[in-house]
Amino acid sequence: MSAIVRDAFTHEFDDIAKLLVEAYSEYASALTPENWQTMQTNLSKITEVAQQGRLIIAQLDRELVGAVVYCPPGTSDTRIFQPEWASLRMLAVSPQHRGQGIGAQLSSECIRRAKEDEAEIIGLHTSELMLPAIRMYERLGFDRDLVLPRRLGIQFWRYVLKLND
Repeated sequence: MSAIVRDAFTHEFDDIAKLLVEAYSEYASALTPENWQTMQTNLSKITEVAQQGRLIIAQLDRELVGAVVYCPPGTSDTRIFQPEWASLRMLAVSPQHRGQGIGAQLSSECIRRAKEDEAEIIGLHTSELMLPAIRMYERLGFDRDLVLPRRLGIQFWRYVLKLND
């Protein structure tokens, strides 16, 4: 069964913040307590994140099961991406709904929107902790192209998908 994927409503932001923290909490033990606190704080800033891009959610039977932020060209973090690129950030799927293709569905929606926005490339950044996500991104056609500076004590990489191929 595939999830319903749609733009989030403002009244859902608190629930989305809780989902993000829950989804990323498996990485808490790999971080120092201070770095986990920083990550939790960043994940909870949904209102700010929604202003930078479009917050997209996945629902199964009215239950929030996943979320991602799509950043159209011109809105991506220019410290990591070219200004004309689209990007996706903060992909999260609730732990009890993993392995059902929800992350791929949300990522594919971002790719679809990037093509619609005529972006030549969509990018993302991910870390050494997120091996299942990396495998999914590679299955979707993303290629690792840049080592990013370490943050929160962990290694990050940039991945890109060329959309005009």
